[in-house]
Order: sequence, then C-alpha cells, then structure tokens
Amino acid sequence: MKYEILPGALRIPSCDALVHKTAEQFLDEYRQSSKNKYILVRDQKILLDDEPVKDLNETIGRRALTIVLDEEEPDWPCADEACSVIYEDAFVYAVHKEAGIIIHGEPDDTQCLNAKAAAWQKENGILSPVRPLHRLDKDTCGLILYSKIPFFQPWLDAQMEEKKIRRHYLAICYGKGEPGTKFTLNKPLAKDRHRSSAWRTAKEGKSAVTKAEILAKKGKYVMIGCLLETGRTHQIRVHLSDAGYPIVNDPLYGLSSRDFKGMGLWADEIEYRSPLTKKKHRIHDIPMKDYAYFE
Repeated sequence: MKYEILPGALRIPSCDALVHKTAEQFLDEYRQSSKNKYILVRDQKILLDDEPVKDLNETIGRRALTIVLDEEEPDWPCADEACSVIYEDAFVYAVHKEAGIIIHGEPDDTQCLNAKAAAWQKENGILSPVRPLHRLDKDTCGLILYSKIPFFQPWLDAQMEEKKIRRHYLAICYGKGEPGTKFTLNKPLAKDRHRSSAWRTAKEGKSAVTKAEILAKKGKYVMIGCLLETGRTHQIRVHLSDAGYPIVNDPLYGLSSRDFKGMGLWADEIEYRSPLTKKKHRIHDIPMKDYAYFE
C-alpha cells in the first residue's frame, strides 16, 4: 500500500488492498487492542475521505483512510549526546549500540541507550515515546531497532515475537571447525542457581534454538554466524559455550583474549518488512574492527 506521512497524520490513498475491508479489519491487521480501537473512534482519529468513522464495521471501499497520530515529547530524559542512527524510515530507526551500554536504565538515567535515543528523537522532531523493539546484553554491540509511530508498535512487536524480524549475529569464539559447517543448538535454558546473573542449559528450562554456521577460522579462533529462532536471555552466549565454542572475553561463559578489544558478540544485521508496503529492508551495522581479524 502507498501512504503519505502528513503533519500529525498518516494517509493511505484509495487502494485495491483495502477496498473490501472494514475499518475494524484494518485495525485488527495492525494488532490494535479493543481499547485502542475505541479511542480511535471516540476521538475521531480514524477517517474515511476526511470524515470520522463512527462504525468500525463500515467498509473502506474506494476512500482514503487517515489515521490521526498522537504527538508527544519523548518519554525519557535526554542524554548529552544522541545515539548513532544507522537506518531510518517512516516507521522505525536502527541504532548502533556500543558494548558497555545498557538499553533501559532507571527512569532518570541519562547514560543508557534510551536516553541517547530520546536526544536523537528530539533533535529530529520525532514526537513519540522511546520504544526499542528488542534488547541486547550490556557487553554485546550492534543494532537495536526502535519504533517511531506508536500506532504500528503492536504490529512490530508481533513481528518480533513471531520471528518475522530477522536478527543476525557474529560471534568470535575459541574452537575448531571448517567454514561452511552448519549446526543447530537446541537446548532449553534456565537460570543458574549458583550464579545469580547467569543462565545454563537445563532439561527443565525454556526452549531455546540457535542456528549457527562457521564462517571463518584463523589460528585458535572461529567466527560463527548465528540466527535466533527464540530470544532467551544470553541464548547465543550459553549455547556456543555449551557446544565448545566459548566467546572471547565473555565474562560469564567465555575465555579472555588479548587479540580482541571486547566481548566477541555483535548484532550485525536486522531484516524487517515495512508495515504498509511490506517491502523487505536489510540493515547492516557499521564495520567493527575486531571482526576484520578474519579478512
């Protein structure tokens, strides 16, 4: 579907994709709750040819659909320095997170990534809450995807939950193996009773599946590409360590190495589809020096 972003509104011109749908079917497709649907009608924020929708069972037909968008200041205190944005479109933006930075801090934390994202939104006139769609461990670097328009966040959250947003990682590990070797790590994970911040593989844990491939090797190290089929805490770190591939400089599950600066886990790529056009976007992070070791 084609669309226009207008001041305070999103407009979808008449199109074949909506001609037989009701307003409610459109809202259901974008995962709007009963409460949100009620508010949109009550506050006259859903329009057909600029006329407020009074009955959500009304067919859209050949009329233009407009959603009035709420505008509000970012709901996080701004950092002194904005985050580094790698990609932006009408619906999301992707941020590079350095190792050592947490995403969510305390409500008044101006050092976390959300505070840096709030500063970037304010600089760029993006009047919406600060909403990351997923997380990374403190010592993991790489891409974090943020939602820009609250109306589409339930749909984006569902895409993330259903693994339709693809997240790829590169891990630098100790170990042996030939490039091209693929394997699936499929062991449940549970909290480690002996280490409060750690996890372990355990039969009684929650299911966890990681797809892995050895991409390169050099000396005592291998570089492994990983795709998550589930999103458990520390999943890649625990799975690779358990499989005999401890990540370099991982303080909980790996082994130290002087050949690399930080923990060798990088969220290097995200792939997502635009909510309206359904066009696929593949987002690559900025180059990371440690990973050039294998070139």
